[in-house]
This record gives sequence, structure tokens and C-alpha cells, in this order.
Amino acid sequence: MDPDKFRQSRQAINQMYKDINILIDDKDLEASAEGYEIISSKLEKLTPQAEGEIQQRSVKNLSLKVDALSTFISKLKPKKKSRSTDNAEPISWDEKQVGQLSKLFIKKITENLAEDKAATVYFSSTGKGIRPSYQIKFSNDRIKAYSGSSHSPLKKMLPSEENKLSQGFSYETITSILQKK
Repeated sequence: MDPDKFRQSRQAINQMYKDINILIDDKDLEASAEGYEIISSKLEKLTPQAEGEIQQRSVKNLSLKVDALSTFISKLKPKKKSRSTDNAEPISWDEKQVGQLSKLFIKKITENLAEDKAATVYFSSTGKGIRPSYQIKFSNDRIKAYSGSSHSPLKKMLPSEENKLSQGFSYETITSILQKK
């Protein structure tokens, strides 16, 4: 094969090798596997055209590099599919919606309110609305988040971004909902 054409083909394969390595570093399984297929076919076309010891050694070295890519690609995991709740509409909490929570659930919330009549409860607007995590702002401006499934304190606060927390519900509102059950 003409040395200039061989060098151009070899350089193109080397550049693809670098690009695929970047995709592997980014843990992009699909794109790196796709790139691997392309680079393998280019190498297969180049191999029989190699003439002389230098070109054959160069093709052999390229094939070793490309084969190593397959090992790295096989270790990649496919991207996780997003949960269905990620795309769901946020829950719009109002007194009626809070009233649909179980009596035991609301009782646990009132226990966590600790008789603080100036406390306010905020519900997470993500999820299904069955056992929502919630956050209590106490009268001393201390805020504490709770797990909706265990009612135990969470280490982190709930996200305060728009549409992630409900409007505030007062102690009186929560206790009156509990009394109606």
C-alpha cells in the first residue's frame, strides 16, 4: 500500500481510538460500542493492504490497541433508565389531598410536630403521594425533614426548588384533618 495512504488510514484509526477512549471515560456504552464496530471494520480493511514489515507491524500494534478497547467496553454498564416518577407531574397538595393520607400517617406527622402549634408541614410533591416525605418548620425556625415511609428524620433537607415542596400546612390544619378521620 502507498505509504502516504497507509499513514493517513493509520492516523484516522488512531484518532478514532482516542475518541472511543474518551467515550469509555464518559461511560457511554452505546457510542463506544458503535465506534468500536467502525474502527474494527476499518482495521479489517487496512490489514490485508499492509505491505512490508513496517506496515504489518503497525497494523499488528493497531489491532492490539483496538482489541484492548473491547475489554474496556465490556466493563461498561448500560445507562439506567429514568424512573417513571421523574417525568410525572408534581403532586398539588391541598387539604383534600392531605386528607386522603392514612390516619396512621397523619398521626405520625402530628407526633413529629411535637405539640409545636406554630409549626408548619411541607410535603414533597414528587412520588405517588401515598407516603410522601415531609419537612417541618418549627416555631424556632429550625427545619427538619422526615421520611414518609418510616417517619424518621432524614440527614438532608428536601429539595426546595419550585414544584418540589407543597404549600405549608399549619399545626391546626393537620390536627383538624386527623380529627375528621
